[in-house]
Amino acid sequence: MNILLKIISLKFRILPRKIALFLGRCLGTFIYYFVPLRQNVAIQNIKIAFPDCSSSEVKQLLRNTCKHYGMVLIDFLRQTKLNVENISDFVRTDDQTKELLDKCDGGIIMTGHIGNWEAILPALGLNGYPFVVVTQTQKSVGTQTFFNEIRNFPNISLIARTGSRKKMLSALEENKFLGLASDQNAGKRGINIPFFDVAASIPKGAALFHLKTSMPIIVGFCILSRDLKYELRLREMDLSSIPKEKEDAILAIHTNYSNLLENEVRKYPEQYFWFHRKWKKSTYKN
Repeated sequence: MNILLKIISLKFRILPRKIALFLGRCLGTFIYYFVPLRQNVAIQNIKIAFPDCSSSEVKQLLRNTCKHYGMVLIDFLRQTKLNVENISDFVRTDDQTKELLDKCDGGIIMTGHIGNWEAILPALGLNGYPFVVVTQTQKSVGTQTFFNEIRNFPNISLIARTGSRKKMLSALEENKFLGLASDQNAGKRGINIPFFDVAASIPKGAALFHLKTSMPIIVGFCILSRDLKYELRLREMDLSSIPKEKEDAILAIHTNYSNLLENEVRKYPEQYFWFHRKWKKSTYKN
């Protein structure tokens, strides 16, 4: 599998990016019509988030989402082309984000599955910021090896999602940035926070790490713009009025994050990964 993925990656790296992204949109369209994986889940998620959308509008949004992630997949496969010289042509980072990263000696970066979260790795690593990222472990060893190679940039370290909590804390103690995608369903281990007015369980890790280390929490997303370049914007969360009680603090931090993510999804709904079971199992019809 690793060799096959390398061959596919090589073919897309050879092509000009505009052509490769056109093929990505075609791939997304093909998947929408002929490989409807988790489309039922996605449709129900969209209806929860946007109850006023008609059936045709829901389908149009899902089709655009498939096209978007077709392009994101292609960019991920081409990611080894990125280097210090060309990263700014791929991901634009605004001045406020640069100032924030320069000011902070490490921190907890919260993002979500919107836009292209994978592009945050080269955007930080190639610009000299030490970034430790928590990743999902793939079932296939070959696929996991390939993904790790694709993510192999200077200043980037990977920790498996099931990895040691001590490693994550160590990264913060070493004044590195710890990246957490904090919008997946955490089940009984998470904390229930309203997301589009429906309670959703999300991981508590970011708040717990902050309370343990006092490191700043930074929230941001990497969004694909109309000119097909990514825009990375990171902002520090205001924690000045966070309650002192642990559980109240966790609730306040993650409510703030959930509101920020929801606002971003409302602005770019076609760039959100609707295919996760975001809410309780009972929410989803068979």
